[in-house]
Amino acid sequence: MKKLFSLILAGLMTLSLAACGGSGSTGGSAQASKDNKVLYHVYNTAPYVTLDPSTEYSNGVMVLQNVYETLTRYNPETGGLDPLLATEWKENEDGTVWTFQLRDDVNFHDGTHMTAQQVVNSFRRSMDLGQGGAYIWDAVLESNGGKVEATGEYEVTITCGYPCAIDLIVSAGYAAYVMSDSVIEQPTEWFNEGHDGGTGPYTIAQATGDSVVLKAYEDYRGGWQDNQYKNVMIKEVAESSARRQMMETGEAQLSSEFSATDLDALKAQTDKVYTYQSETFNNIIMFLNTATEPCSNADFRRALAYAFPYEETVSQILNGNAKQSVGTVPSGLWGHDDSILQYHCDLDKAKEYLDKSGVNTDGLKLTVTYMNGFDEYASALQLYQVNLKQLGISLELRSMEWDQQWAQAQNTDPKDRQDMFVFIWWPDYADPVSWFQSLLHSEDQIVYNLSYLNDPELDAVIDDAIEKTVTDRAAAEADYVQAQKIVADNAYILNLYDQLHTFVINNGIQGVSENPSYSNAILYYNVTAK
Repeated sequence: MKKLFSLILAGLMTLSLAACGGSGSTGGSAQASKDNKVLYHVYNTAPYVTLDPSTEYSNGVMVLQNVYETLTRYNPETGGLDPLLATEWKENEDGTVWTFQLRDDVNFHDGTHMTAQQVVNSFRRSMDLGQGGAYIWDAVLESNGGKVEATGEYEVTITCGYPCAIDLIVSAGYAAYVMSDSVIEQPTEWFNEGHDGGTGPYTIAQATGDSVVLKAYEDYRGGWQDNQYKNVMIKEVAESSARRQMMETGEAQLSSEFSATDLDALKAQTDKVYTYQSETFNNIIMFLNTATEPCSNADFRRALAYAFPYEETVSQILNGNAKQSVGTVPSGLWGHDDSILQYHCDLDKAKEYLDKSGVNTDGLKLTVTYMNGFDEYASALQLYQVNLKQLGISLELRSMEWDQQWAQAQNTDPKDRQDMFVFIWWPDYADPVSWFQSLLHSEDQIVYNLSYLNDPELDAVIDDAIEKTVTDRAAAEADYVQAQKIVADNAYILNLYDQLHTFVINNGIQGVSENPSYSNAILYYNVTAK
C-alpha cells in the first residue's frame, strides 16, 4: 500500500507541478523550496462523488471548499455568519427579499473578474440542474414565486416565494458555490476531468476518482506565505491500519476516521503526531423501511430501537470518540433539545414492544446495508445482530459500495429495498432544515427520505418551521423540537450517535481545524509548516 501510494503520488505531482492542470489557473509552474512540498491528506473513502459544484452532495465538500467560495460562511464560534464573497447583506421585514453587496476584488481562476451576474448565473445553474443540494433553493424557484437577479454591478437581490434564511443558504457547502461564466455550460463530466472555475485559494490539478491534487491559485487575493502548502494531495486509503502506518512513517501528514485500536496507538506516538478533536454536526442514522412489513409497524420499530447497543458502540467500539444522539438535531446547533426521547439498549423493553407489535418472528430475517470502509458500522451492527437474535430476529449485514447501496434504496418495489440503511449525514448548511426537509419530509422529490415516510402531521410541522425560521426563530425552534418528538416517538429513524472527528496530524504542521457546517473539509490555506 505504501509503495503504491508513493508511485501514484509521484506521478500526479509530476503532472501537477509541471503545469497549471485543467483548471485554467494563471499561476504558472510551481517554484522550488516550499512550493514543491506537498500536504498529504489520506482519507477512508473517495474524496468526491463528482466535482461539479452544482451537483456534488457528498464527500466532495472537502475538495470544493478549497476551490470554490460562497457568499457567506458559517462561524461555529458565534453561531452566526461571516462575510466571504459578500461584504454585507440585509433582508426585508418578512424575510422574503435579501440584498447582498459583493466584494469588488475577486477574480476567478480563469482570470475573469467576479461581478453580480456571475453569482446569479451560478445559483441559477444549481436550480436548473435540480440535483444534489439544489432543494435548498426551493423558495427562490420561479415556480414558487422567487427569483435571483443582479441589481447592481456588485449587488445581488434574491426574492423568495416564502420567508427563507437566504443568508444561511448562501453559506451552504452544496449548490451555493460561485463559478465563472466560462464553466456555466459545462457538463458534470468536464468538472470530473479535473477542471474548475472557482475563486478559492486552490485549483484542481488532477482528479482520478480516488484522489485529487490541488495546486495553489497564485493570484488568490489573500496572497501566499512561504510556510503555506501550495500543493495538496487528498487520497483514498480505505484501511485504517494502512493509514496508521502512513502517519507513523510520515508519508502522510493528515488523516482521520481510524479504528479505536489504531487511534490509541497513534495517540501514544507523541514524538511523531498529535491529535485534534472537533465537534461536528454529523450523525449516524439508521433508516427503517416503513413502506413494508414488518418495519411499517410502529411498535416493531420501537422494539428495534430498544435493541440497538448505543452505549457499547460509543464506549467500546468508538472508544469515546462519539456521543449518543439525543434527537435528530445534533448538539451545538439551534433546534437541539435534550428533552427528546433518547432510546437506550434495553432488551426487556424491546421484547415488550415486539410482543405488542404482534409480528411473528418465526423465520424473520431483516437486512441492513452500510458502506464499505466503515469498520465501526460493521462492529456496531454485529453487536446489534447478537441482540436481535435474542429477540428471535435474524439480521443480515451487507457491506456495499455507495452506488450499490443507493441503487437498492431507490428500487421501485419497496419489498426489494433494504429493511435498514445506515449512513452518515451532515447538514447542507447550519439549519435543522437540512435534516427535516432532506430526510424526513414526504415530498417525492426529496430523495433522501430513506424511511419512505408519509406523515402529514410531520410534514406540516416541518413546513411551518421553515417559514418561521427568519421571522420567528423561537417558534421555528419549537416546531423542530416537536418534529423530533414525532420522529422519536414513532421510531421512524434510529439516531445512533453523533460523531466527533479526531484528526491525527504530523508534528510538523499546524492550523488544522474543521467547521462543523462543512464536514470533513479542511481549509488547507490555513495549514502551515511549523
